[in-house]
Amino acid sequence: MNRRAGGKGLSTLPSQVLETSLPRSKAHVLLWWVPTLVWLVVLAWFSTDAFSADHTGSILLKLIHAVYGNISLEALQRINFVVRKSAHFFSYGFLSCVAFFTWRATLPNAKPWLLRWSGLAVLMSLAAGSGDEIHQTLVASRTPSPHDVMIDVAGGVFFQLLIYLAIRRRSLRLRTLDGKASQE
Repeated sequence: MNRRAGGKGLSTLPSQVLETSLPRSKAHVLLWWVPTLVWLVVLAWFSTDAFSADHTGSILLKLIHAVYGNISLEALQRINFVVRKSAHFFSYGFLSCVAFFTWRATLPNAKPWLLRWSGLAVLMSLAAGSGDEIHQTLVASRTPSPHDVMIDVAGGVFFQLLIYLAIRRRSLRLRTLDGKASQE
């Protein structure tokens, strides 16, 4: 039992408190939902005609012409494909990231990382990606694809892995610093 915290017999080191998910007020929890909900709205907007392959391709063509000059239609189509699939990966990965912190605030725990929070964040990416593809069946200029949902989930899992590694690294660093401080 650690008695550093004023001799009260507390077993949590001060640095561990900083990285935990402690209970919060309802208003505070609702504030953590704002970035997730805003990003879900942005993703819904990305699912509209304004972001169809034709529209993004024409914008991409202007950018490429301005920087590199003329390219073939085949090269443009390949670049547009890579850009669009990368957008799926990163935009749903980002959703997973903000959702992790939303779930962490909503379902607090003394630990800095729980598989439950990551799992719920990835499930949110899956649900939003599936909803996106279902919505695209209703938009004439869009083509729904189950492959896009797999890319969305892969982005969500990748971002969760990054979060886990960052929190683990920080926890290890803080434990090392606490160990050095207690030796002094």
